[in-house]
Amino acid sequence: MKTIALICAAAGLLSVPAGAEGDRDIVSVNGTVIRQSEVMERLWKRYGPETLEEMVNELLLRQTAQARGLKVESPEVDKQIERFKRQFSDPAMIEEQLKKSGSSLEKLKSELQDQLLIRRLLVADLKVSVKDDELHKVFQERREKLATPPSVHLRLIALKTKAEADEVLAKLKEGADFAALARARSLASTGKMTGGDYGFVTKGMLPEATEKVAFAMKAGELRMIPMPNSFNIIQVLEKRPARSAKFDEVKEDLRDMLVESKIKALLPGYLDGLRRKAEIKPMGAAR
Repeated sequence: MKTIALICAAAGLLSVPAGAEGDRDIVSVNGTVIRQSEVMERLWKRYGPETLEEMVNELLLRQTAQARGLKVESPEVDKQIERFKRQFSDPAMIEEQLKKSGSSLEKLKSELQDQLLIRRLLVADLKVSVKDDELHKVFQERREKLATPPSVHLRLIALKTKAEADEVLAKLKEGADFAALARARSLASTGKMTGGDYGFVTKGMLPEATEKVAFAMKAGELRMIPMPNSFNIIQVLEKRPARSAKFDEVKEDLRDMLVESKIKALLPGYLDGLRRKAEIKPMGAAR
């Protein structure tokens, strides 16, 4: 569903309904034109039925929750937003990621509110619950995977040539502002946006050459690393050792995981019941 939205938004295809009088040329390939209606027809054939089915199910669930008088208060949504924000080291990255996916913070809040509303309905109707002994069992089974691996707080500026990298590195050693130089000079779009700050990264997240150097560096140290298509200047701001998982810190995430797993198993039968009771009428041929 998000894939369709991104494709359409990128090409500007949703500005005029497919098949309408305003149908327009999208691209010409060696003199042969591809029209908007052709693209939309292809998208419908490829994704339409599955997407429509998903939308009908979501609407039925929202209607049922609203008919029951179920509500989700703002603090619940805000709590989920905070969990989402903690995934990013820089607030600017949040807006950028949402923008790339065709969303915004307000849209995200609305989507989360719908998700929480539907979850509340399903937990109640499907009688889903998670006992403490289940949580402890899953924790013991996944203890190693839940542990926090070693990490470094990394800043990086990617430059095209060694001469540029030598110049920027010299300026940094003289006390120049890392963030300002990253925004002005870095080849990496993420680096420009965040001032080169990539937050905490764990082993396995970086290219092998960068990872080997970064995890051997001291906090505050600057290094230049030759890469296949660039010269990267990196700085480690802080290092964190591996840390064992603690039950109290992960139990709510484990609870969410188990609730979602139980809902997923019971949901098809529940939706079948809603669809049998609902009046679902096609409104004409879709394109």
